[in-house]
Amino acid sequence: MRLKRILLGFVALFLLISTVGGQWYWQHSYAALEEQHDNWLNRFVETIDSKLDKYRHIPQLLSQDKELVDALLSPSNTAQIEVTNRYLEQANRIILASDTYLIDRYGNTIASSNWALERSFIGKNFAFRPYFQEAINGGRSTYFALGSTSGQRGYYYSFPVTYAADHIGVVVVKMDLSAIERNWQSETSTYVATDNNHVVFMSSNPNWLFKSLSTLNAQTLQRIRNSRQYLETDIHSLGFIGDLTAKSTQLANPEGNIFTKHYLVTQRESGIPNLILRVLTPLSTLYIELFGFISVLALVFITLYLVIALVENRRYRHRQIEQVQAQAKQKLELLVMERTAELHVEIDERVKTEKALRQAHDELIQAAKLAVLGQMSASISHELNNPLAAIRSFAENGQRFIDKNKVDRAKDNLQRIVALTERMAKISQQLKYFAKRSDANELSRIKLAPVIFSTIELIQPQLKSHQVTLDCKIGQQDTLVQINPIQVEQVLINLLTNAMQAMHDSEQKRLELTIEQGQTKVTIHIDDSGPGLSGNSIAELFEPFYTTKENGLGLGLSISQQIIQNLNGKIRVARSPIGGARFSVELPIFTQADRD
Repeated sequence: MRLKRILLGFVALFLLISTVGGQWYWQHSYAALEEQHDNWLNRFVETIDSKLDKYRHIPQLLSQDKELVDALLSPSNTAQIEVTNRYLEQANRIILASDTYLIDRYGNTIASSNWALERSFIGKNFAFRPYFQEAINGGRSTYFALGSTSGQRGYYYSFPVTYAADHIGVVVVKMDLSAIERNWQSETSTYVATDNNHVVFMSSNPNWLFKSLSTLNAQTLQRIRNSRQYLETDIHSLGFIGDLTAKSTQLANPEGNIFTKHYLVTQRESGIPNLILRVLTPLSTLYIELFGFISVLALVFITLYLVIALVENRRYRHRQIEQVQAQAKQKLELLVMERTAELHVEIDERVKTEKALRQAHDELIQAAKLAVLGQMSASISHELNNPLAAIRSFAENGQRFIDKNKVDRAKDNLQRIVALTERMAKISQQLKYFAKRSDANELSRIKLAPVIFSTIELIQPQLKSHQVTLDCKIGQQDTLVQINPIQVEQVLINLLTNAMQAMHDSEQKRLELTIEQGQTKVTIHIDDSGPGLSGNSIAELFEPFYTTKENGLGLGLSISQQIIQNLNGKIRVARSPIGGARFSVELPIFTQADRD
């Protein structure tokens, strides 16, 4: 409904603008065409005046020439006539005229520039020409006519030749008008030059030549025939109806087609006598331009309407989509609310499950740690029993030294007891620190060397009990790493314990612990001299519950791998250069960029 109202409004607005705008456009185009006609006529007048007016005084100049006078006085003198012919031929060539010729007082041509041509005027009588009649009576004459000999259109200038105050002949200069006519070309307009009777003798349309613009009466036609201006040519009318005397007017042509029924005509008199210039343009050109203007206007209105219709259609569809989306949103919100309630329940269950899994994982790490302590317990017990036995012996001897009043010997025993108790306290403190439950997220930026030394001290009793030689090549390492030291110790103890157990039946029991430092990572290599690992064992070594021991659970290496991966590190296994297996622990180095 809204689009119909918009369409009616556009139609009404288009009719109004096309009426007012069309009237304005017609008036503007009409005035522009008139101005263009004036410009064309000004140019044509200048062209014709410049081409024709320069011949105006040439007959007068030639009439003063002695050769022409002598020829008229002695027309039977063949030599004189030949000299005059050549003189006129040369003069005609210089002034670029069509023909130049000399007529005696009786109208006979006695000398001519075209004397050597077949169409020579010599012997022709032009007494009937008005330009001869006026000049022989002493006047200057200009005249347009068809040449009676050449049949070509020409503009004639004539002047009397006088001798002893008597007019004895006439000299004539003829100008060819075809050169002027060739410049009159237009796709829409027609240019014509007419005489005072409105007979066309120059035109850009050859079909209009020697026809009158309006219908001539019988008297005028008879006068034209008598003058033989156009020889025997019948002067037909082009049939224009209108005022041919007005500077600018409209002419009707009843015989024309739909495009040539009405013309805008502008005329101008030139400086040449008996010569009127006109430009005629069919009004259909203005109608076509007006139609084009209204068509463009209609196209603009149609385009605007289509744009508005498209916008309205999109708005309508958008409103429909919004309604559908609103309904879908309500349904979705209900579904989301129902699903959210279900998800809350599911999330709570997953949170509880993840918490239980983390607890189980921490318990598993703690159990693995305690399992390592259990494996170390015999060695640690032996490591503690020896100092206890020594303390007892030193105490009993110290008591006897006191009874014998040997105080210095008793003090020496007491100092040895103090040193043994410090050693036992240190072992106990390390065991307590190692057995402490730790959080995997508690990371510290520490040097790696102290962690390795602490591990070696913890594993020292087992090394003695298994009679294993440990070659530690770590030097003065000050590499900083961000780790959980307790868990890294757990990994190293697990790897060292596994290596010792692997060398149980070996004759030579040797361990090497080295550190390889790169730009962004540091690698701890643990090599043993045991029997090594097979290819299948290496592939499955870190799988949970995979073990080659009779009483093993197969979780130590799996847990160690997970601990190192949580620190953005890696554990690799390969064949050792000293014959057994090599376990490599790779950790990222803590750099200045990490601090920033």
